[in-house]
Amino acid sequence: MKLSTAFLVAGLMRKDSFAHRSLEEAIADYVRSPNLAARTQGLEYDYTAGLLSDGVVKIRYTTRLKGLTDLFALKHRYSFPMLNEIRETGFVLDPDQPTGTSEILIAINDEKKGYFNIAIHDDENYLLHCSVLTYDRKGRVKPYVPVFRDKFVSPLDLGDASLEEALDDRGRRVLRLTLELKNLQGDTQVKVGYNTAGIHEARVFEVGPSGPIVVSDLLLEDNPRLLPGDWVIGATDEHDRMLVNGLVWLEALRDRPRSRG
Repeated sequence: MKLSTAFLVAGLMRKDSFAHRSLEEAIADYVRSPNLAARTQGLEYDYTAGLLSDGVVKIRYTTRLKGLTDLFALKHRYSFPMLNEIRETGFVLDPDQPTGTSEILIAINDEKKGYFNIAIHDDENYLLHCSVLTYDRKGRVKPYVPVFRDKFVSPLDLGDASLEEALDDRGRRVLRLTLELKNLQGDTQVKVGYNTAGIHEARVFEVGPSGPIVVSDLLLEDNPRLLPGDWVIGATDEHDRMLVNGLVWLEALRDRPRSRG
């Protein structure tokens, strides 16, 4: 893209919040939609699933806004990381009808099982809720649970971390991930991944007691490797255990962006 901008649709997620908790509970800590707080008393969700036919799973996902006081537009966004596929359904809810339901069909070919993310976003693309669900050929759908909960997050001591627009040393606009590791006893590696539908890039950084800070830039100007849409920008240790995770909305612009308050 010639010119683009990016913003976090939820707070930058730190490993500390994910230890000994479900993914849904941890992600809920980072919801910061001003619309949700101003016009509702919170959000409820539910889903049902079953086999429509052999190898085809049907899923219904329902969102209800509690205490809704005004019109509220939102969308269900289903993303399949392994399939490089995203599906969306939108709703406009009101106090008399505060519930919206979407349906999808998943065709399972040779796979025995798979997984997808279901995220709920408001009309400014802020995240309201996110679940990671698994499915199988028998039509069973359930929340994803790490095989080894204690090995999902990194044991490294995470210090300050941020993900925000900045200028690089050539004056170009970038989306900059910065993180610090504290109390390092020796040299290690940090992996930073940039992922969206069809694009998967990984960078490896060497860190140690004398250089414990990682700075990784995503160029937002004259970058032909960008696609608009949802991006996941995450950092892990050398064994792929979580340090930070950022959910980002990236879009193309015609003019220079204004600051987002």
